Amino acid sequence: MAFFNPFRPSYVQDPYPALKRLREEEPVFQWREQDGWVITRHEDCSRVLRDSDAFSSDPSKARGGLGQYVARGRAQSPLAGAPLIGSVDGPVHTRLRAIVNRAFTPRVIEGEREFIKETAAALLDAGGDPLDVARQVTHTLPVTVISDLLGLAPEERNPVRDWANTLMGVHSDPDATPQARRAAALAAERFRAFLAQYRDHHGPEYDSRLFTILVEAESAGDRLSPEELLAFAVFLYTAGSGPTAMMLANVIAHLAQHPEALEAVRADRSLLRPAIEESLRFDSATHVLLRYCVQETQVDGHTIRPGETVYVMVASAHRDPEVFEDPDRFDVTRQIAGGRLLSYGAGPHFCLGAPLAYLQGEELLDALLDRFSSLDIVRGGLQMGGTFLLRGPERLVITGR
Repeated sequence: MAFFNPFRPSYVQDPYPALKRLREEEPVFQWREQDGWVITRHEDCSRVLRDSDAFSSDPSKARGGLGQYVARGRAQSPLAGAPLIGSVDGPVHTRLRAIVNRAFTPRVIEGEREFIKETAAALLDAGGDPLDVARQVTHTLPVTVISDLLGLAPEERNPVRDWANTLMGVHSDPDATPQARRAAALAAERFRAFLAQYRDHHGPEYDSRLFTILVEAESAGDRLSPEELLAFAVFLYTAGSGPTAMMLANVIAHLAQHPEALEAVRADRSLLRPAIEESLRFDSATHVLLRYCVQETQVDGHTIRPGETVYVMVASAHRDPEVFEDPDRFDVTRQIAGGRLLSYGAGPHFCLGAPLAYLQGEELLDALLDRFSSLDIVRGGLQMGGTFLLRGPERLVITGR
């Protein structure tokens, strides 16, 4: 009989043996303890992510405790219940995404390359040898880059970071303390005032920046409400850093653990992007994506009913031998067909920030290889962290400069 417990220490350290057993024995597994289904085959995972009619990204659609928890949190949220683009569906999602698309065009993203290159170089140069690349580099680079894309001057980054993190912390926690709620209310007031004055304090060089785009959409009246403006700003800041930070640390760890792959990339920098893609496949930072059934449907002969949660096991899908040959081997020369990587989702909710994350990975790896003649993880220097949904090194100490 199949068994699934992702909270065991052995699973946290290496989830892939357990996922393999589940994929082979019961690929659509009813996880009764969590009132949902765990799906592990690539075909099923891809289908669920793309089927927005049957599966929602909105956790309030979940039945039982989870749905109640989310509804209670939204009712008490300092964001006034405004939808976050990552957890809303249908016409609202389409409208919000159309607004932000202007800041994620290939031209705008490519325009960040020089800033990313300079920031990555500065972070690496400031570190010593050994270097905790997770804490000193990969957790800092994405926050700095998203701040630039948003349109924050250096002196504005820390206040906006503090407001956004304070607001998101309370938004996702209906049991937040009265003290935390007071701090969030003050953060919301200050963030609103900052956004109201943003256009007056920034010149035309900020016209392609996200905050300019959002403020102009709010001014148009029929595109973005004041509540949506604040919620959008908070979401973009907080969502643009965590998964990218772990993705960057993962690829560095994988190259350090596979010296032949490392030397191949060092000798041929055209392999930088394939190395990042293979790292996402081999051990994705986005371990799980959640969907919520809204229309009774069948997945591999199993009936999924409205309100049930579906745990889309991206990490397992990427090790499916039906899709990837020799899936447990890390191979930076592997040709991965388009659409087969699910780390950034699929369908309507495919992550807009994926090209920006890839660009950060390319420039950081390029700079790292220029500065380190070898990449050796010091004894005890790799400590995995994160959550059931998102995993990667929280500590990664390397040497070899």
